[in-house]
Amino acid sequence: MAIVRTINNHRLSLYIAGIVLASIAVHAYAIQSLSGADFTGGYPLAFATFALLLVATELRPMPINGDESVVTASFVFSFALLFLSPLAGALFAVTITALIGDLITRRPWNRALFNAAQLSLSLAVGSFVGSLVSDLHSVANGEQVTTMWLVAVSVACLTGFWANTIFIGIVMALHQGLPVGAIVLRSLATPLGMDGLLLALAPVFVVIGIHGLVLVPLMLITVWAIFRSAAIALSNQHEATHDQLTNIPNRRMFEDHASLVIDKASSAGHMTALIHIDLDGFKGINDRLGHHYGDIVLKEIAKRLVDKKRSIDHVARLGGDEFAIMLGQITNEEDAVRIAQRNLGEIERQLSVEGVPLRVSASLGVAVYPSDGEDVTSLLHHADMAMYHAKQAGTGVEPYSGGEESAMPGRMGLLAELTTAIESNQLHLAYQPKVDIATGRVSCVEALLRWDHPVHGIVPPTWFMPQAEQTDLMTPLTDHILEMAIAQCAEWRAAGFDINVAVNASARNLHDLRFPRRVAAILEQHEADAGWFEVEITENTVLEDPIRTAAVLAELRELGIGLTIDDFGTGYSSLASLRHLTIDRIKVDRSFITDLADQDGDLTIARSVIELGRNLDLKTVAEGVETPEVYRILKELGCDEIQGFFVSIPLQPDALLPVLEAGWIDLDSLPSFQKDDVSPQGVIA
Repeated sequence: MAIVRTINNHRLSLYIAGIVLASIAVHAYAIQSLSGADFTGGYPLAFATFALLLVATELRPMPINGDESVVTASFVFSFALLFLSPLAGALFAVTITALIGDLITRRPWNRALFNAAQLSLSLAVGSFVGSLVSDLHSVANGEQVTTMWLVAVSVACLTGFWANTIFIGIVMALHQGLPVGAIVLRSLATPLGMDGLLLALAPVFVVIGIHGLVLVPLMLITVWAIFRSAAIALSNQHEATHDQLTNIPNRRMFEDHASLVIDKASSAGHMTALIHIDLDGFKGINDRLGHHYGDIVLKEIAKRLVDKKRSIDHVARLGGDEFAIMLGQITNEEDAVRIAQRNLGEIERQLSVEGVPLRVSASLGVAVYPSDGEDVTSLLHHADMAMYHAKQAGTGVEPYSGGEESAMPGRMGLLAELTTAIESNQLHLAYQPKVDIATGRVSCVEALLRWDHPVHGIVPPTWFMPQAEQTDLMTPLTDHILEMAIAQCAEWRAAGFDINVAVNASARNLHDLRFPRRVAAILEQHEADAGWFEVEITENTVLEDPIRTAAVLAELRELGIGLTIDDFGTGYSSLASLRHLTIDRIKVDRSFITDLADQDGDLTIARSVIELGRNLDLKTVAEGVETPEVYRILKELGCDEIQGFFVSIPLQPDALLPVLEAGWIDLDSLPSFQKDDVSPQGVIA
């Protein structure tokens, strides 16, 4: 890879040196061609005015959405100087202005030299081509404005503008390791738009400079209006190709860049690779700290990835907590894996969010071109599968091995199959009991979704639910879960079992004002009592849209459905939620329960939540109970109900039947939960 970077840097350096040398030669020729002529073209006041306006517009560009890209109106005054004065005067003004602007903004010296050189060279190219049509200085020499002069200056402006576009396109392609021809053609294909309108004003300024300099302020209003419109248009274009939160390229722009990288790799015969990144536990940050903290984390992760990338690599946010890196060039798969591991290290470095120390981990999948795919779609798909293999194995980084095709489906593919899964009854529910600590009675079971895929076997909800929640698939999926849970509860009740069923509701459900009516219709269809049914919500779901969520929960409450706040204690909105919502239970989050016997801080939090629930006349449920020691502590603290692998793993209805028939569980005789004794299908919750 070091050799590759050296070659790319060498080509770039040669190109920059060539442009600078060509610019120096053009300056020398222009100075030699003066032959004693007036440097300002005989209009020193107009020359000084346009030179000052050139400096002002170059030093005050308009930034686009916080990006390094800017839009400037300096071209109009560069060409006005070209048509008003000899080439040497225009070149001198443009070169000095460009150097001053770059030095003030502290750009690297080589970039400053290139900018000044390519601008002056573009102006010289425009001057040469335009002069082939007619004398560009005929009006400055006292002649009347003619059609041929207008054609000549138009040709000069367009030629100079396109030359500038080509010079910049080449340097961008060399810097980023992209195909030069494709980048240049794409740049030339971009419509002139507002730049054309600005360039059209150059001859107007020439005439005003000669015959009525006092009118310049009025023309500046027109320039500002066009300039402002151009900035807005470019800003809209930027928003269409960049993620609004992190300001890095979005999926659309990433796929576009990745296609160019693959084209370059194909023509050059080298390898490239795509890295797919998914943050681990990011949902927990949103649930516990709120989306404000989550947004800051995403922006920091994006910054770290961009800061550490090579110039030939491309970083993008695909959506949610997913990022991708397209590597410009690698020598083998090990190079791509090393880069992925280096990025994982950057992600895992501790960060501070408004004084709160946080650590974020991630899972990264690597797919290599051409062995793992020959287009962007296949590389993304295979990198996605490798990423999920890394997530499942807990290894952090995994290359695509090819053997994952049947065992590790891509999430986008799963989403495409989800409708079929609903219609063909591939989805089913497992039920985990909640047990009353005082009596051992099983009062309620929580319904947990399972997907029995015909090819991939049991697919855990974490593989598809986060993506489904962002799509319209969530509505039919939720209705299907409700249908299964309510039908099963009605069946148990008809058999004489006094049992309730709890179902988790997502933010999308609780922001849908039609959700309570759909629940009521399903209850009526199965002749089920609303009192048999409970809905569990997370604290931060309420925060996302408190007014709409409160309205939906109020309707559910009017139906007679029980309400539970899940993961209680992980957010900062707990007391506010309790004050404004009528609920029945609070569930102490498993993060405070699992190590309760060993962590004094967890014990303090659990005791406080249980005491708070008692004072507010709310039942408290502890989830994540795995040992007799934790059970006994909760019993002493006065917790009402417990749930976890210590009591029971999630069970299919047939396996749950003996528990329902007994009606209670002897908690004091249960052993500790042993993970090795449970099949993977049982422990997925």
